[in-house]
Amino acid sequence: MIIYIISDGKKGHLSQTRGLANALIEQATERNPERKHECFEVDITGLSWFKKLFYKGKELTHPRPDLILCAGHGTHLAALSLARHLRCLCMVCMRPSLPASMFDLCITPRHDLPDGFEANGQVFPTNGAINGIRPTPGVEKTQTLILIGGPSKSYNWDAELVLNQLSSIARLTTTPIVLTTSRRTPADFVHDVTTACPNIRVIPVDETGPNWVPENLAKAKEVWVTQDSVSMVYEALSSGAPVGIIEMPAKEGPHKPDASRIARGLNMLIADGSVCRFTEWAKTNTIPQTGTVMNEAGRAATYILENFPKLLP
Repeated sequence: MIIYIISDGKKGHLSQTRGLANALIEQATERNPERKHECFEVDITGLSWFKKLFYKGKELTHPRPDLILCAGHGTHLAALSLARHLRCLCMVCMRPSLPASMFDLCITPRHDLPDGFEANGQVFPTNGAINGIRPTPGVEKTQTLILIGGPSKSYNWDAELVLNQLSSIARLTTTPIVLTTSRRTPADFVHDVTTACPNIRVIPVDETGPNWVPENLAKAKEVWVTQDSVSMVYEALSSGAPVGIIEMPAKEGPHKPDASRIARGLNMLIADGSVCRFTEWAKTNTIPQTGTVMNEAGRAATYILENFPKLLP
């Protein structure tokens, strides 16, 4: 099986498509080890919408694909055009801006779909966005990891509230604590948290590489994530660690579809006990062990291989 990923260069979108592609190749190799299974990335950054509309990949020298994956609204036209030209399947890892019927399958986060929606031939719902994080058996869990976001469409940034929660976590946690920031974290936060919580080791996002988060998730006994960073919540859950939520104030004002969508996804996780809010943790100083490891990439890959048999003839 040969897979193409149509890329807009954005880290979050690549995390989704790479995660699914890796899961597909892993399962395909188990099912059909005699056949070659590979993935190639096709970067369309900079192409105009007109060129995407008629994109045929004439510059490509890769083997002909069986499947094209894409994520990000800017990749849709090019992915569909190339799939039509090469006569292969085309799947999107999100709720597309184009009609779902234009794709062979839409792998869509459940919080982007109506309540009660079930998988059908057109849409496969997942718990959050797919990612490539997997549990790492045999790696010693030696630290508590804290992932900090910042102001977003859904949540306001309240530095005092966040620091108060971090102070409590730092005071009552026995393992070494490592904290990293994000591109949205206010510039003065690193100084503030270092001053307020000297026993927390702070690694600013500018000092981390592309594998820093997966490597540190693998060593995490538990993970704390700020309420705004929903994608990081799903990555933490995929690592198998218990996950706590550092609470932030929700934005008030007119109804915002993006804001309600993000809050809805997190509320689903809180309701089913997948994550623990700080206010609940403060009652017992413990994040409950759910015993459930999220593996949406693997679940989606299984569905695809079982429902699109021509991928593994």
